Amino acid sequence: MKNIKIKLLLGILTASTLAVNVNALNLSQAVNIALEKNLDIQAKNFDYLESLENIKLNNSNLLPKVGLGFVYNDKDEIAYSTQAQIDATFTAEISYNLFNGFKDISDKNSSRFLSKSSNFSLNALKQDIILNTKITYINYLDKQNALETYNSAYSLFKEQYENSKNRYEQGLIAKNDLLQVQINMSIAKQNITKAKGALKTAKNRLSNLLGGMDLSLEIIEKLNNTTLEVSKYDTKILDNRSEIQALNMNLEAIKQQKKSIKSSFYPKVNAALSHKQYYEDIADYNNQNILSLSASWNLYNGGLDEVKGNIYRTRYLKAKTQLVKTKLDIKLQFENASSNLEVAIENFNTATLSQEQAKENYKIIKNRFNEGISTSTDLTDANYLLTQAKQNLNRAYFDKFLAISTLDRIFEK
Repeated sequence: MKNIKIKLLLGILTASTLAVNVNALNLSQAVNIALEKNLDIQAKNFDYLESLENIKLNNSNLLPKVGLGFVYNDKDEIAYSTQAQIDATFTAEISYNLFNGFKDISDKNSSRFLSKSSNFSLNALKQDIILNTKITYINYLDKQNALETYNSAYSLFKEQYENSKNRYEQGLIAKNDLLQVQINMSIAKQNITKAKGALKTAKNRLSNLLGGMDLSLEIIEKLNNTTLEVSKYDTKILDNRSEIQALNMNLEAIKQQKKSIKSSFYPKVNAALSHKQYYEDIADYNNQNILSLSASWNLYNGGLDEVKGNIYRTRYLKAKTQLVKTKLDIKLQFENASSNLEVAIENFNTATLSQEQAKENYKIIKNRFNEGISTSTDLTDANYLLTQAKQNLNRAYFDKFLAISTLDRIFEK
């Protein structure tokens, strides 16, 4: 009685420990972890932060510049009698660009559009990570179901082997039939080993996608028909995809860069106010305030500006071509995903019926085998058909989720 109590207590403690250490991970949590810890997203986010700093950098060109200067000279020889051996000059200057052909404004606008493009690209990458996480998560569950299917097949072969062994010992079947069942059971066991390896690989891939998260104590929750639902998709909003918006912003940035090049054809005007304080022999000094206004105009610089203009014109045409291609690609993605979803739903319905038929067929063949009407080969074939039907149903089930996930990615849901 005392031993029973001890065993019961140990069982309770073990169960409590497992309850504390084992956690459940669902699809939504996996997506959130991937978005938080994915290294590609972190790197892309740094690009976006850099683009924000570029805006500030170009804003600085629109502000005045303030500077201080000091020059000290100590000459070993005096060139002429009125020159001091030691002199020093302190200068304070404020300068401002009054006009430079709108270059600063164009550069500022260009950096602003590039920053928006970077932000849209970041969002597009996040959407890709979401889809990749769903695919990896679903692939793990698929491998898990495959392992369960092979375990089930092995159990049936093992049961068949025990029955065949009894029949052989009773002289009802030949030894060759018993050996064939044993071979089939060994093959089923090999399938289990392979499935375990594939499941381990799938779990490692999911772990890597989640930033190296330890999944050894995590229970990966299964999906159900309410986890992913088919949404209503309006093709009119496809033009709002992040990739398209990023390319649109990039086009606007190139336009502004072209305007910046054209600024070379305009004059440039600068103003400066400076105060100079002179020191001679560190004794006498004279103050000087200077207001200066300068203007310059580049009439010809060897055709450099025209060449730069042509380069940006080519970049604009290239970006516009990429935009058209991206729109066509997204439209094709939608058509393929919609078709895949329809096929997946039909396959799932068919696979459901096929599994029911395979189960009933195995039940009938097993009863006939027990009655001595069917052979071991018939029962083996029925087992293979049942296993294949289960695999087809699992594949169709997950194909449906993959198709829905792809559609959600296309529409950034």
